[in-house]
Amino acid sequence: MSDGGDSPAGLVTKAAAAGLAAIAVTDHDNDAGCAEAVAAGRQLDVEVIPGVEISCDIADIEDRGFHPSARPTMHLLGYFIPLSDNPLSAALAELQEARLWRNHVIVKRLNELGIPVTFEEVENEAGGPGAQIGRPHFAEVLVRHGAVADYQSAFDDYLAKGAKAYITRKLYRPGEATELMIEAGVVPVLAHPFTLQLGLDELGRFVDELVEAGLKGIEGYHGDLTELEQEPYRDIGKRKGLIVSGGSDYHGDMRPDRALPGGKCGVNVPQEALDELKSACAALAGAPG
Repeated sequence: MSDGGDSPAGLVTKAAAAGLAAIAVTDHDNDAGCAEAVAAGRQLDVEVIPGVEISCDIADIEDRGFHPSARPTMHLLGYFIPLSDNPLSAALAELQEARLWRNHVIVKRLNELGIPVTFEEVENEAGGPGAQIGRPHFAEVLVRHGAVADYQSAFDDYLAKGAKAYITRKLYRPGEATELMIEAGVVPVLAHPFTLQLGLDELGRFVDELVEAGLKGIEGYHGDLTELEQEPYRDIGKRKGLIVSGGSDYHGDMRPDRALPGGKCGVNVPQEALDELKSACAALAGAPG
């Protein structure tokens, strides 16, 4: 429902064909596809964990040795979102309103740059009225207009941070997003820690801050790197008593370099990661308040 090339049900169908026993659906800043995915999983005998991937702003990243213009966005995964009303889903709905405003501004900016893009065609690229529009959908439209040669050029020239049509949007701070998840009984996990571009010592200190806010896990089996390359991140997780989880980070035809299962590097997530995530969710459900 955000930046994947498959529908939620289509994703689960592919997971079943790939022989996966369980899959988590974690759209960016959006849990609207979870119910559809869970229903498809029941039909296809695939366990579907409803989740989300929230983009967070590390506002003090310059204090960690980066220039503000180069600071990365942190992604926080949340597993086992309730399909009923909950505070996290309500917060995600607010993010969608902010994203909608940003998308209209991007269209205006592209028009000012001489590219006759309309909001309606970007919306149709995303799946029709009411669909969540992300930068990948803008990229596809820019390619179709001949404004750029390919998908990656669309990001490099127009959509990436600092590019000609990049517009900032509302982002939660990491601690805020973590606390929202905990309040809703959702298990928070730091996604692909290697993208933060922090040294291991500094990453360890940053993880400590997130643990204070309620962080329960860290990805140590991401499909973009080999298991050996991610061993330092698993070590951080083990030292700090965190669940070490992972996934392919599959996006369908939006990111054809990532396979299902295994991602780029054929990394497999051990069963114990799922078992520990379930235990953490049960513990949150039994927590006071």
